Amino acid sequence: MPSKNSYPALITDFEGLLEAVNRTPQIQPSLETEQQALAQFLAEIQSLRARQAELTALKQQATQQLKATMEKAKEAAIKVRSMVKGKIGPKDEVLVHFNVAPQRKRPRKAKEAEVKKLNGENPGTDQSTPASPSEKTVV
Repeated sequence: MPSKNSYPALITDFEGLLEAVNRTPQIQPSLETEQQALAQFLAEIQSLRARQAELTALKQQATQQLKATMEKAKEAAIKVRSMVKGKIGPKDEVLVHFNVAPQRKRPRKAKEAEVKKLNGENPGTDQSTPASPSEKTVV
């Protein structure tokens, strides 16, 4: 249910008030200036509401155009970065200025033995099984 101060409720109230004044001829002459003022305000309100709806439509249209232009700009930026990468080369550090990551050498992977030494383990020994037969537990 709309509130008492919503635009449609107020416009309906104003229209009903003007209609009631028009239906009662005995008070019409004494309220003529106020009735004309209310009628003018009502007409202005209705034209402003129409303008507001028009501007809402224009805003939506502008938003759609903005999104389409942004997509085109993204594609153009990709093309520019691609061309820069082709002209300068894929490994040049100047690519950073264009927000493009240059190709760099990858660090070598450490061998398993080196990784185990770094972790504090001896390579070739497994802690779950004993290293020599004398360390086996007898049951």
